[in-house]
Amino acid sequence: MRRLALIAVVVGVWGPGGAALAADSSQPYLGTWAAHLSLDQLYDLGLDPRLAGKFRLVLRTNGTYTTFNSLDGSSRGRFKTSGRRIVFAHDVGCESALGVDQAGVYRWSIAQGRLKLTPMRIGSDPCGGRWQTLTYPIWTKR
Repeated sequence: MRRLALIAVVVGVWGPGGAALAADSSQPYLGTWAAHLSLDQLYDLGLDPRLAGKFRLVLRTNGTYTTFNSLDGSSRGRFKTSGRRIVFAHDVGCESALGVDQAGVYRWSIAQGRLKLTPMRIGSDPCGGRWQTLTYPIWTKR
């Protein structure tokens, strides 16, 4: 019985579909990440200059995340992982902007202490604010 209770606490439930969370505390992507994008960087990349400023991403062991950028402010939601794949969903900013909850699927990688999130395929995240916040910066752990 104790084993079942522990499994329920560790796995958790992610909404009506019952998909299990897989936020493993041994994973290197967990923690607080920060970045800064200057106006020059955004212009050079052809990106929206209104995003210039600080970015923050917090990925917690309980499968929740918080994002922040200077344009959109903060948002939060849930994530789950499988290998190098990470799915972001239940984002309050996306739900209020789109009126529905739609997940974004990414691949994560860490090189030289920097986290990079890349969409699994073009258009795999219908939430533009989340997509920009997650993919424009190269994240440094704080």
